[in-house]
Amino acid sequence: MRVIAIANQKGGCGKTTTAINLSSSLESRGNRVLLVDCDPQAHATMGLNVNPAELERSMYDVLRPDDGFFMGLDRILVPIRDHFDLAPSTARLSAVEQELSGADGRENRLWQAVDSLQRPYDYVIIDCPPSIGHLCFNSLRACEEAIIPIDLSLFSLRGVSKLMEIILLMKERLGHEIRARALITMYDFRTRYARQVLERVKEEFGENLFSTVIRYNIRLRETVDYGLPIGDFDKRAIGHQDYEALAEEVVGNGFAADDLAGGNGPKAEDLLGSSEAFRETLTREGITTRPFGETREFSSYMARTDLEDVSVLEATDSVFVPGGDDVEDL
Repeated sequence: MRVIAIANQKGGCGKTTTAINLSSSLESRGNRVLLVDCDPQAHATMGLNVNPAELERSMYDVLRPDDGFFMGLDRILVPIRDHFDLAPSTARLSAVEQELSGADGRENRLWQAVDSLQRPYDYVIIDCPPSIGHLCFNSLRACEEAIIPIDLSLFSLRGVSKLMEIILLMKERLGHEIRARALITMYDFRTRYARQVLERVKEEFGENLFSTVIRYNIRLRETVDYGLPIGDFDKRAIGHQDYEALAEEVVGNGFAADDLAGGNGPKAEDLLGSSEAFRETLTREGITTRPFGETREFSSYMARTDLEDVSVLEATDSVFVPGGDDVEDL
């Protein structure tokens, strides 16, 4: 079973669209797929025509601490197709961020839930929240691979850098290694800017980048209104073609168990270096003049959360970081 997180700290870069349509395309190839919606916005849930208001159980029930009681993922699943299930989300999931503060083993809740699945799956796809906190850490802790959608904007690349620093910190504190690869999304080949940036991305990211490019396609936006993956909505759409190509690449060239054990595949260190070097190159060559901030100052953006133990990342050991002083030994 391969567990893949779809993550970027910048919203609006095609994260949920990728989670839904990659899951659908993998299932259409005969794989058993589970999509876990770990975002309180529940966009993946609604994007598959599941109404959060009608759910009796959701990811909130799986992740919330409850005096040792553990609800497995199998008890909340919603069937989408014969071999495609959804672990749905609701707005209640946002409460987990506060409820997990101070709870023992809080960073392992999703990992334990995935590990205890009774149904056999070939792929578990996790739609991560576009924010830093317990839900994000749980999602990354549960996965072995990560796909990071980027929309060729500096804000998106900045999100890559921040996410990579978190992944590296998890490796340092927990010894948990994640193989990460970037995916270009929402690519509009009609603009000179997009074509220039695409070439730079390919040069800088190299093997840390999927060969597949997800082109901008209005059909992908329309599918949201119908609650369908693009393949069920319009098989002729370029969006469907692109996600079929991505699924083929994930199946054929992904980071299988042997690759992970052998330490092969793109490393977080390389992807972090690529994203930072690329942003510097764009600015230096004048392709864009939009300013961007430093990427290694965790405290400035961690302080924006309301969590008491996610206030400052590097300045204190009392912060929630997997493997920190206030996290139980694994």
